[in-house]
Amino acid sequence: MVRHQNIIHEGRKDFACEKCEKKFGQKHHLHLHQKTVHDGRKDYPCDHCEKKFGDVSNFRRHRRIAHEGLKDYACDKCEKKFGLKQNLSFHQKTVHEGHKDYACNKCENKFSQKSYLLYHQKTVHEGRKYFACANCEKIFGLKSNLLVHQRTVHEGLKNYACGKCEKKFSQKINLLKHQQIVHDGRKDFACDKCEQKFGRKQHLHIHLTRHKCGK
Repeated sequence: MVRHQNIIHEGRKDFACEKCEKKFGQKHHLHLHQKTVHDGRKDYPCDHCEKKFGDVSNFRRHRRIAHEGLKDYACDKCEKKFGLKQNLSFHQKTVHEGHKDYACNKCENKFSQKSYLLYHQKTVHEGRKYFACANCEKIFGLKSNLLVHQRTVHEGLKNYACGKCEKKFSQKINLLKHQQIVHDGRKDFACDKCEQKFGRKQHLHIHLTRHKCGK
């Protein structure tokens, strides 16, 4: 009981790693850290893929989420489900609450993930483009963007159908956006000069230009 209070409630960390500055509340956590981080040991290989794990709990969690498809954490604002609680929290913070903690130091853009910021800087400010489309002249910074482009533009695939109307979409995110705006009536973009709200950012921009023109 005393040990539990010291570690959980008082945050005591009496076990320090001699190879780095990390400290731990329990000795076995220190040993696990040393074994996996400094010794590089990964004693738990996955029999479904090539991944290996140093911690049995991480191994079991990987197997449950990646191969058994278990997603126990559902978002209460949309239909998305997640295998990890931290992924649900991140989704809610960035998608529904609109948190963008990563600001570009070369322009005014902000991003919800560091990887998005780095991609933005490389492609927009450094002009890096790596993946060329064989069907047109477009070039992309990410292979995933090239594949989406080919699938939607050149193959015309629209695999995501709306259950409330006849519309179909090439990407799930566009389907969710359509449902939120058209069927749920969400209007997240408010004009700071009047009381009007809009479902799409571009509609707000068009509206703002009318304010500038005095219409």
